[in-house]
Amino acid sequence: MTPAQQRIVMREISRYVLLGHFLIAVSSVCVPTVCLRCNVTGQTPADSCPLCPNSTAQCISVPPDIPSNCYKDFQVSINTTGSNVKEGDDIILTCVHNLPNLTFLTFWWMKGQETLQGQNESELVLNKVLSHKAGPYTCSVNCSCGIYKSLPHDVSVSNQSMVLLVICGVSALVLVVIMGLAMKFKLKRDNAKHRERMKQREQAEQRGGPAPFTPRES
Repeated sequence: MTPAQQRIVMREISRYVLLGHFLIAVSSVCVPTVCLRCNVTGQTPADSCPLCPNSTAQCISVPPDIPSNCYKDFQVSINTTGSNVKEGDDIILTCVHNLPNLTFLTFWWMKGQETLQGQNESELVLNKVLSHKAGPYTCSVNCSCGIYKSLPHDVSVSNQSMVLLVICGVSALVLVVIMGLAMKFKLKRDNAKHRERMKQREQAEQRGGPAPFTPRES
């Protein structure tokens, strides 16, 4: 074999070695041991996770298809300052979880099936909510243990426009009634004064003198 052929063979061998290392890296993942069900009390031997290390390693390399009984059952939920608010009020939704303190931990929020862009913190602040902000909200936590999602949390917003319309309608009705009563009282008083003037005029005519002058009130 010539030196040129030897160089070609060595280059191909090196390429296959690098490819093998790459495939190994892709086909395995290093999962933090805090994510595995290694110290769960009450487990039967059949339920134990075969991936649990015997040492105190912080991370264990396992195949991508990790058995479901090897993951801990972490919980994610939503706390809120109020579920039923009025239009114009503020509301804060907080994503709480019992995941371990991991370096890689991100949040995202959804309203129904819509992902809320730019909302990647554990708190979702809704300022001066309107009726279109009502609906189910969910938060998800993405970490090296996996992706965990909360149950939907319903937020209802009371529409105050109908209440304002009722208040305005009642106020207008009261105002109309008051004005009607005032007009009725004024007409009654004017009629009484008119009858009094007519009576005085009749009495003056009977006496043969001029009728007394009574100024009319406007």
